[in-house]
Amino acid sequence: MKKSRSVKKAVSTRRGSGKSRLAILVMALAAVALVFASLTAGTSVSAQAAQGKAKKFKATRAFVVDKQSGEVRMPTQAEVDEIVQNLSALGQKPSEGLVQQTAANGAVSLDLDGGFGGIVLASPKGDGTFETRCVFTLEEGAAFLGLVEDDSVQ
Repeated sequence: MKKSRSVKKAVSTRRGSGKSRLAILVMALAAVALVFASLTAGTSVSAQAAQGKAKKFKATRAFVVDKQSGEVRMPTQAEVDEIVQNLSALGQKPSEGLVQQTAANGAVSLDLDGGFGGIVLASPKGDGTFETRCVFTLEEGAAFLGLVEDDSVQ
């Protein structure tokens, strides 16, 4: 006697749109980058002061999403200063004091001590999505966000 086979019908599942998933991913990456930046922000002020290279920047376009209204607005000068401090700290490329080790097989390794890492930035676009970019220096980050050096401040 032959046993009958049951045929399972395909169940269609409703999935979120690709744009909404991408937006959530971008916001999560931006949040992680900002948390990391805020943890290291204290070192950038002293590093800039020690180097005598404290630059002032001003915003040329809106890129801050207001927490209460959800509207894109121009950043305040305090927000610009914080962004510059974070980009300066995270974009450091230390060359002195890096530890080099030679393995038994002749391979050489260099501990970068947290430097030379990329910084993921996100900027809102007019259609509600975000443009992202990985930058490695203050200058690259400032150009992406529309920040220019403020020559009026001496």
